[in-house]
Amino acid sequence: MYIPSFTFQANSTQGTSSEAITEVWVYADDQSLGVYDLPAKVPILDLGTKAIRIFAGIKNNGISNTRIRYPFYAPFDTTLTISPFQIDTLVPHFTYYNLAVISEKGFESGNFLIQTGTNNGTFSVTNAAAQVFEGNRSGWGHIDVGMSHLYFKDDDNLTYQSGSNVFLEMNYSSNNTFSVGFITTTGGIASKNLALIINPSASGDGLTPVWKKIYIDFGYILQQNPTAQFHELYIEAVPSNATTPVNVFVDNLKWVTW
Repeated sequence: MYIPSFTFQANSTQGTSSEAITEVWVYADDQSLGVYDLPAKVPILDLGTKAIRIFAGIKNNGISNTRIRYPFYAPFDTTLTISPFQIDTLVPHFTYYNLAVISEKGFESGNFLIQTGTNNGTFSVTNAAAQVFEGNRSGWGHIDVGMSHLYFKDDDNLTYQSGSNVFLEMNYSSNNTFSVGFITTTGGIASKNLALIINPSASGDGLTPVWKKIYIDFGYILQQNPTAQFHELYIEAVPSNATTPVNVFVDNLKWVTW
């Protein structure tokens, strides 16, 4: 079986169709045939009619050694009749499960991130065509040389429960490390919970974005805070001895759960 590529499409209620699928997980009659980067030639040794199921794989938290089948992408299913020395070509099409609950926030209507804590950076919206991922606007965090802290949050109260499978999908570009996490309120007391430190994708002053897509797993934070009343997303950058301004661009912040 030859798999040269794949397609992906979110429906009209599921936000952006941006994806970062890195491999496919292939099964025949529920038996694993392996995990493959594309393009791939997948050997099938048994002859006859086979139920083929292909899952989309990602790098969980952007880390190469934590690859998973992304739980919210539905598998591609088909049937093949396998004959000796035959090559069948498949281009699987992926989409979200219909039961996935998706909430996306972009910057088309303006900036929704507000300053919190000690902060001498700025967060605004850019509509410069060269700096926008898709649509007309993207979010833009900036720290001048000599400044030390960018710290902004979305004050939407997220009430995800411990044990829930919750991911944040995000498009980003940055010329410095930055972090995302939850400000969690439990019993009226707020605490800061880091989810992930994200490495730079751009170099120099970062004003020409190098966009990447990442899937961030927030399930661990929820497990560690089982009695939380609510959570607020934060984005933070603390540059160390930066000799150029720090620029962080983000777009399509998409919460996905069941």
